[in-house]
Amino acid sequence: MTDSTAADRGVSPLDRAHGMRLAGKPEDALRLAGSIVAASTDDVGAAYLVARLLLDQNRAQPAGQAAEQLVERFCRRGDLACACLAAHLGFEAGGFAENALKTIADLFGKGSARVGDGSPRPPPLPANVQVAPFFAKLSGPALADAAEKALARFFETKDSVPNNAALPRLPLFGELEPAVLAKLLGAFELREVKPGDYVVRQGDEGREAFLLARGLLNVVREAVAGATVLAVLGPGSVFGEMALVSEAPRAASVVAVEPSQLFVAQRKHLEALAQKDPTIGRELGRFCHGRMVSNLLRHSAILSAIEPSKRQELVSQFAVQTFKPGALLVRQGEESGCLFLIASGGVDVRSTDAEGETVVLAQLGPGDVVGEISLVLRRPATADVVASHTTVALELTHEKFQAAIHQHPTLLRELYDLATRREEETRSVVAQEALDVSDVVLL
Repeated sequence: MTDSTAADRGVSPLDRAHGMRLAGKPEDALRLAGSIVAASTDDVGAAYLVARLLLDQNRAQPAGQAAEQLVERFCRRGDLACACLAAHLGFEAGGFAENALKTIADLFGKGSARVGDGSPRPPPLPANVQVAPFFAKLSGPALADAAEKALARFFETKDSVPNNAALPRLPLFGELEPAVLAKLLGAFELREVKPGDYVVRQGDEGREAFLLARGLLNVVREAVAGATVLAVLGPGSVFGEMALVSEAPRAASVVAVEPSQLFVAQRKHLEALAQKDPTIGRELGRFCHGRMVSNLLRHSAILSAIEPSKRQELVSQFAVQTFKPGALLVRQGEESGCLFLIASGGVDVRSTDAEGETVVLAQLGPGDVVGEISLVLRRPATADVVASHTTVALELTHEKFQAAIHQHPTLLRELYDLATRREEETRSVVAQEALDVSDVVLL
């Protein structure tokens, strides 16, 4: 494939070079990455890849020297994730990661004088760089020597970004004191994936949270009728954080579109950190809660009945409750005094048929509402609602519910339609189950 063909397909030369490395073609990757560095004075991502490839060839000294400067240049651009990539490279090359992470944390952490209204600087637009004739002729040690010289010339050029540029205020990371942030960044492990690789599989138990440093990922909901792309994640994205508050199966898959590098934090490691420093646990909890509420505001069918400008005010009336697996949110035959909006995890809706058998009527997850039949229709609940996994739900008490429907009449109408529809579905399913059992007995 020529570089022009790759560009036509939307694949940049740098992405091609990363793909070559992951495909086990390091010399092809070095020829192309070296050519990009030689042609650009500002492509820090290409400089990182050259340093990475040099380290792969056991050239630790130039790789380590480059890594130290890469940390600084990525930080100037407001790119915390790639700065951590450079720090990780430096650690592999000789072990200065601890100081590098401290530098990153001082710049991006709480109280930093550099953090303001800045935003991460976008990488340079990909140029249609082809392998330079000089690099095309080289291989082995001669190729590595040439790439090393190109990298040295790159760093001899003055950086176009000033060293006092304002940095962006990053969610979660910017709320942690530098010493605490450095510990959190040190808990991340680097993972590299090829296009088509699964980072997360729908249905698997969540045990990790992720920070995407470079590359592109699709969030995909897989169903019998086919797969639906729910979102596209780019560099700097944090995802999978619900695994920190719930052991529920992943609600969607995450698949690499491009060669990607991401940092992975194991839940057990974060829990150990939180035990040593409660600040980490508190800020992680606050961050996850904010993300849960944000997702609900965008995707909940019930909240969509409310004017967008008023949704946050309504959600603030809910209290956060956590339910262990098997915990009962609603009991069949009793009136529920609360409405629950599921934020994370999942519940089973269960009833008992005429034969005394338990019937699972539905499995509900984030964005779904339970307790509405009893609360809206003012009659005993027609089914049990049981947490199938550790579940976080937003609870609205009867008193606050009454106030909410006065302020938002469309909410009552939406809940009434849902309650009557579910009540009818419950009766139909239970009756059908009883009929099926009878048919089996008759046989």
